[in-house]
Amino acid sequence: MPDGGRDRLLFATCRAPFPLESGARIRTHRLLTGLAEVFDVELVVFEFEPGHPDGHVPKAELERLLPGISVVTVPGRTSSKRMSQLASLAGRESWTNGRYRTAAFTAAMTEAVARHRPRVVHFDDSGVAMMPPFAGVLNAYCAHNIEHTILALGARVGGSMRRAFNAVEARKVAREERLIWNRVDLCLATSAPDAAVMTAAGARRVELCPNGADPVARLPIRQLQPDQPLRLLFVGSGDYAPYERGLAWMVEEVLPKISADAPVEFDVVGAPPLRPIASKGVRYTGRVPSVEPYYDAAHVVVVPVFEGSGTRLKIIEAAAFGRPVVSTQLGAEGLPVSPGEHFLAADSVEEFVGAVLELERRWRQPHSAELEQLIKAAREAVLTLTWPRIVENLIALYRSELERRAGSERSRAPAAAGGREPGNPR
Repeated sequence: MPDGGRDRLLFATCRAPFPLESGARIRTHRLLTGLAEVFDVELVVFEFEPGHPDGHVPKAELERLLPGISVVTVPGRTSSKRMSQLASLAGRESWTNGRYRTAAFTAAMTEAVARHRPRVVHFDDSGVAMMPPFAGVLNAYCAHNIEHTILALGARVGGSMRRAFNAVEARKVAREERLIWNRVDLCLATSAPDAAVMTAAGARRVELCPNGADPVARLPIRQLQPDQPLRLLFVGSGDYAPYERGLAWMVEEVLPKISADAPVEFDVVGAPPLRPIASKGVRYTGRVPSVEPYYDAAHVVVVPVFEGSGTRLKIIEAAAFGRPVVSTQLGAEGLPVSPGEHFLAADSVEEFVGAVLELERRWRQPHSAELEQLIKAAREAVLTLTWPRIVENLIALYRSELERRAGSERSRAPAAAGGREPGNPR
């Protein structure tokens, strides 16, 4: 252990955890900073050029935003997305992970392991986990999603070239993910369904590290008055392709039918879609300093997600704030919530319209017991899914695994020194 009795941990990730405008960045930030409260943490991350799709956060800015964490940055590739995707088709390696597999990053990780001497190497995404595991340390892969599942679903939508690319990419990423799962010491999955996929593919050991939300106070319920419109809310990165497609479906197919029966407004908070669809009552707010005012003003949080893996932070956050959710079944997959009891499930236009209008009816009732029960049950269901609790469990898991490994090493030492069994005197 280093001075002060803190074990060392090396945290590797493709993207800097700033700005905190997406579920992936929030998850990375909360795990990184939470682990740094107990471990002596060094972060290795790409530093991309200004304007890069993965974001530009200089090393000096990261050091300011992450006090107490040693930061190592590696220059990221800057080639055109479209050209690099086309070039990847001829190779065995995927574009999804291959664009992050660089000699410079591998060298930086190797040097950091030699210098920092960590007991844990935490790979926070598949892009950085493609390198071989390091000897003598606990190699842990913390998956955000099952990436090849998302790509396989993406192969069913969009133009013919996009579908073909995603189909090829899904096969490549599936092979790469299986390779990662099989060679690291520990896989961390966000949900039980994802954990089952990893286990079936031969992962050595799989544990859960779910998504969560910050602890927040429940917001008050204010009866919806006759002259007030119903306010719908979506929180997330609208430029993420599965979300962009879901939002387009919501705006083009669902909203017109809702507005035929009730006045409605729709707030989209987070990075806007690359091709936002304009419609009456729809506001693309973009990134905001705090989402709380938008949850406070909202009556229904919508999750029109038909593609994906992992779990949606937005459902946990909505439940914590005390706002009812209408979601597709896939959108709520992997969370400890049940349709009808904790949220309203809807997978078609008619179901989505009906669920939203049902909640509108409840909001217009004075002291609606149905609305109160739905909100209360959902909030109670996610009470344990807070970042402090999740990080606490992850720290306990890492410590337990380190103690187990140390015990195994001690039990082997006497045999190597002359065959004496532990506890048996000469």
